[in-house]
Amino acid sequence: MGNPQTTEQLNFEAVFYGSEAPLVIFKGPEMVYEMLNDTYQSIYPGRNLLGKPLLEAVPELANSRFPEILKKVYETGEHFFSHEGVAHLRNNTTGQVEERYFDTTFSRIDYGDGQPFRILATPREVTEKVLARKKLEQSLRELELEKDLREKFVSALSHDLRTPLAAVKLSAQILQLQNTTPDIIEKCLHRIMNNIDRADRMIRDLLDANRLKANEGLPIFIEEHQLDELLAHTIKDLEDLHGKRFAVQNPAGTIRVFWDNMAIHRMIENLASNAIKYGSEDTPITISIKRDGDYLEVGVHNLGNPISVEDQKRLFHPYQRTEFAKASKQKGWGIGLSLVQGLAVSHHGSVSLESNPTHGTTFTARLPIDARK
Repeated sequence: MGNPQTTEQLNFEAVFYGSEAPLVIFKGPEMVYEMLNDTYQSIYPGRNLLGKPLLEAVPELANSRFPEILKKVYETGEHFFSHEGVAHLRNNTTGQVEERYFDTTFSRIDYGDGQPFRILATPREVTEKVLARKKLEQSLRELELEKDLREKFVSALSHDLRTPLAAVKLSAQILQLQNTTPDIIEKCLHRIMNNIDRADRMIRDLLDANRLKANEGLPIFIEEHQLDELLAHTIKDLEDLHGKRFAVQNPAGTIRVFWDNMAIHRMIENLASNAIKYGSEDTPITISIKRDGDYLEVGVHNLGNPISVEDQKRLFHPYQRTEFAKASKQKGWGIGLSLVQGLAVSHHGSVSLESNPTHGTTFTARLPIDARK
């Protein structure tokens, strides 16, 4: 009959090493790896842990709570359960540091006979569960934010649509009067057409913003145009709305381009309108054309307060407005710049931004001369 203590030790080791749960025993206040099973070793593949202090074997844990917890359990003998404790562990295969989460129970073991205490730890990885929950929570926050943004947007849209509709209604009522003169009829019809076009643009912008939100491209109709003629027509419409605030620089001159003229008109109009809204008053808005090989760069520049780095990160997201814009008296839907970017991408181009206190703000749309390619 064997020694009971030896049998007990063998039984313990059989259970310890055969367990499917990760098990590890640390020895002494230095927390030296004394025993660990294969399931625990799988947390640290390729690492030689046995006989090494914890922070020598796994130095990344120095910034976690685990060394502090182990020390407290060692000194007090109190059991401790760490719920979803985070550890940033280096992956020996990829070299990348990964964020991982563990539910871990820590217990002190007293072998007696003056031997140093041991700590038994049973870490169960819950990384997938935690990350899935965090992703769900983030999605819920985004949905709540989007719901709030859409409610504000619909409210603003409803308000803004009333203005052109009221103008149409008033003009129609005037036309009903029997003593209406031909010149008044002409003015009323012109006002009706302009306001219908304005309402149509609002609805079209809303539909396009929703396409972008759904990661869909914006439809465009590419035809051949003369750059200077397209630019002159756009500037005329801008001056009708905002007066003669615009300085045009077009050293490229007459160039044949293959673009959607209405899309380019909307891009420049949106950028110029923003420059008017948020730039310095009574300073010119510069619209410039620069050729770079097979591309043209259409820039819109204004002086005034720069756009912060934080605002620049979300500037092109649908329904997003900068903090400066929200603090101003100017109304907006937060879709103009997302439409500019969407229309540029539909032309196989891009939009960039430079903004600083010294030189002001410049949005640049870089477009291929022939967007059919």
